Amino acid sequence: MFVIQMKKLLKELQFHSPFRHNFFPKYGYNFTVPQLCFLCESLTETREIPGSVVEIGCHNGATTVLFNRLMDDLGMHKDYYAIDTFSGFTREDVDFEVKHRGKRGDLFAGAFEVNSKRWFDGTMEQNHITRVQSIQADINHFDMSTHAPYSFVLLDVDLYKPTKKVLAELYAAMSPGGIIIVDDCDEADMRWDGADQAYKEFAAEIGQPIRIVQQCLGVLNKQ
Repeated sequence: MFVIQMKKLLKELQFHSPFRHNFFPKYGYNFTVPQLCFLCESLTETREIPGSVVEIGCHNGATTVLFNRLMDDLGMHKDYYAIDTFSGFTREDVDFEVKHRGKRGDLFAGAFEVNSKRWFDGTMEQNHITRVQSIQADINHFDMSTHAPYSFVLLDVDLYKPTKKVLAELYAAMSPGGIIIVDDCDEADMRWDGADQAYKEFAAEIGQPIRIVQQCLGVLNKQ
């Protein structure tokens, strides 16, 4: 009884703390619940497809934790690679948006910059996730054939140049039946519509119909 009372007291102190947001649950995803459900369903569909799972653009690791919990529950014993700059957008990619797509550079200022690979790895450790290999890299200069083949990929790098560059490499490295999902495929979102343009261009190049689910998730199936 004493232990329970002490725990309640500690929780009450946390509740009144100015740092209460660090102690009480909050929604930690950049996806809506229906989008997360679709992502989890798609990952489940690739359960028997040979190859690794890859997340390109993983930010703080919230979705990484969710996917790995799902993989544990499904008994999916696959390698998992999480690739990110862990420091936000590169100057090269932002300059491309400005010079070739007519965007204002301040649209991207500060986005996702407050991050680090060490923090991401700490999140995996805190959640007792050991299969994830984090890779700090600019996807424009990373060879995606290194860890092929792939069965499921979530590509969430937002801007045109890195999305267009990596899609061809990913598709070539996918196992038949594998799924690539590109986030931010929403032409109405003027900040991230580069991913939408790159997805649609690539789908046309390989002769696949455009399939955008839950408003912004562009789907590609490896034939």
